[in-house]
Amino acid sequence: METALVKKSNWTIRMRRQALFAALMMVLVLLVIFLYSCSSDDVTTEPTNQTKKTFYVEGTHLFDPCGKQVILKGVNKMSVFDENDPQGAGYFPEIAKSGANSVRIVWQKTNSNGTATSLTTLEAIIKNCMKEKMIPMVEMHEATCNLNGLNDLVNFWSSAPVVALVKKYEHAMLVNIANEAGDYSVTATQFETAYKSAITQLRTAGINTPLIIDAPDCGKNLELVVPIAANLVNHDPLHNILISAHPYWSKKDGATPQFIAGQLNAAATAQVPLILGEVCAFGGYPGDNVPETYGCTTEGAVDYAAVLTEAAKHDIGWLLWEWGPGNGYYNVDPVVLCPTMDITTNGTYASVQAITPNDPNAWAKDAVITGAYSIKNTALKTAYLQNGFICQ
Repeated sequence: METALVKKSNWTIRMRRQALFAALMMVLVLLVIFLYSCSSDDVTTEPTNQTKKTFYVEGTHLFDPCGKQVILKGVNKMSVFDENDPQGAGYFPEIAKSGANSVRIVWQKTNSNGTATSLTTLEAIIKNCMKEKMIPMVEMHEATCNLNGLNDLVNFWSSAPVVALVKKYEHAMLVNIANEAGDYSVTATQFETAYKSAITQLRTAGINTPLIIDAPDCGKNLELVVPIAANLVNHDPLHNILISAHPYWSKKDGATPQFIAGQLNAAATAQVPLILGEVCAFGGYPGDNVPETYGCTTEGAVDYAAVLTEAAKHDIGWLLWEWGPGNGYYNVDPVVLCPTMDITTNGTYASVQAITPNDPNAWAKDAVITGAYSIKNTALKTAYLQNGFICQ
């Protein structure tokens, strides 16, 4: 009996060892499959181990799907008008050299020649931006300074093909509904009513990304939005709203450092989830009875350094206007180019490095590279971006 029991015990041990070995091998196979899937270069790979399916707003700040705070630091790019590099295969790698973590992508329903733009091209732009580990923020440009144009762009965003595109990249992108919709005459009630309708339509259509709402008066009137920002956020069932101001507050029009500090302090005190969607050293109001093209001169100078300084105090993200070249007033004949608003002279990072103090866009080197609050010195990419928009 003693021998039989020993034999039975040894057989049981061997069987248990074989079962354990098989289980370990299965675990190793599954681990290899998992690691292989995570190593894919496809930027559309679904995020894993994430807390959210999209970037999201909590309080006054933006967070990635893994739950890490993101402070946007980047540039604008007029992609829709770039005929030389329409998909951004060349300029996104150049922008990325600055350390930017986001690009605000200018888009329209139509090209400059009046033909319809292509969603295939827009998708390529989004993917090329993501490939460089930068957050694509797509904005529609055709309602600039015109609140009546907002609904047409909401219809664009709500269309089935566009919703499908947004949902495909919702883990990576931000939706800036309309550029600067509304002129100086828009009231708070008109603005709130229009954007509540926009929020409802976009959420009903299935868009879940953060929705970015530009201030009226062509982006400048932050004072109007501050008292109603909470109403807009609360109207959104996802509470996933960012307010964007474009501080083209000219020195000539009284925008001192104290004025700028007051504007951003008021927004912070009111707990407005704020970003500055366009920041530039020029483009401000040049004064009464002065041609608008003077906005590119010292008549339209903006204290951008004070804007960046005050933004840093409140962790407010911002994007510089604009990578360039090609800024100008195309609504006048002849066209007046505006090199003071071009960050680059040829679309390359090297051209920013080569800027001298006497260049018309000297501010750009400070804001992108050398300044204390520059993109190069302050922009951060969370692990989610670094890993190719995947939580690990």
